Amino acid sequence: MRTSKASLFSALFALALIAGCKGGKSESKPTTADSQKQTSAIESWPAVGSKSPSAQPKSQKTHVIYTADNNPTTLAGRGAPSLDDQFRPAAWIFIDGKDGKFTEVNGSPHLEWVIETPVTTSPTFRVAVYPPLLGEPDEFKAVIQSIETADGSKLMYGLTAEKGSFDFGRDYSLLNPGSGFTVRNLMTGDVVSRISELPEGRYLIAGGIENTKKGARTPAVTFFSVSE
Repeated sequence: MRTSKASLFSALFALALIAGCKGGKSESKPTTADSQKQTSAIESWPAVGSKSPSAQPKSQKTHVIYTADNNPTTLAGRGAPSLDDQFRPAAWIFIDGKDGKFTEVNGSPHLEWVIETPVTTSPTFRVAVYPPLLGEPDEFKAVIQSIETADGSKLMYGLTAEKGSFDFGRDYSLLNPGSGFTVRNLMTGDVVSRISELPEGRYLIAGGIENTKKGARTPAVTFFSVSE
């Protein structure tokens, strides 16, 4: 869908701006041509307005150590996680504790991880990484963007965690992640205290994860839908 391609590209572009990404072999940020190939499988998502299950706990930490055989990328048949191949992510973003599915259309892989079951209007998010490649990352930045909402509203926010403060594997509130974050309305440029409750609709979160000591970085993109 044209809307999803434009949304994905604009979110990745905004993420590159707030992350101050520099070129280099370890950066797996998609190019414009790569992003234009994305036609996400939102046709298979639940319709806007589908009911979501009860909210997940909002302050737990999930202790999962991902290995070469046990990680979402390998288990999805994509092969080993990579810092150079954007279609083999080395990090994954869960929403309300839900994992996603990698999709393909006509045999072509897609970058995004799609969560098929709707989440709540005030969801949590959790970022998991592949330690053999990323070790213990010390930087996390993300862009949250609407794709389609029931009320026609549009939103785009940037989250930037203070260096070394982000706890990978922990559930954070997506709307109010805490004092260790800067939350910016990317439509206006204003820093805000929190994000308002999400209207029903479809969204994406594009994250940038980096271990500055190792010079290792990777993107993670998750598509999700919200329902009351």
